[in-house]
Amino acid sequence: MRRNVRPAPLERSSRRHGEAGQNLVEFALGITVFLTLLIGLVDLARAAFLFNGVSEAAREIARVTSVHPGSTSLGSSTETANAVAAERALVPGLSVTSYTCLDLDGSTVTGTCQPGDWVKVSVQTSFEPILPLLTAFGPISFSTASSAKIQ
Repeated sequence: MRRNVRPAPLERSSRRHGEAGQNLVEFALGITVFLTLLIGLVDLARAAFLFNGVSEAAREIARVTSVHPGSTSLGSSTETANAVAAERALVPGLSVTSYTCLDLDGSTVTGTCQPGDWVKVSVQTSFEPILPLLTAFGPISFSTASSAKIQ
């Protein structure tokens, strides 16, 4: 007569406990890599969104300034100030670095801008990544410029 021999309950539970520890270590390593990639992807999307916002802000401010250049200096109109304030509400840390009046050939106009000249607006902001691996490089500066013909 043959008997089925089962392992003692102590052996079975210790073997499962060892496998559970191995599974936990594998999960910890896998989730670390996955979360690093996920946060890096989120940072990349945030950076692309911010750069798009900076570019759009430059275009909008240049458009408003081309219609309302200002009486004393380029960009001094109330409409331009309102456009800058509206864009600062949308793009964190946005600053207008310069307003430049350009001729048709691209040279800087030294006097007052006239209809037919171009206004060039330069803006910038900085991006702070959330991934600790990227924060070691410090903030990333985004700057762009846009031009519009003065009406």
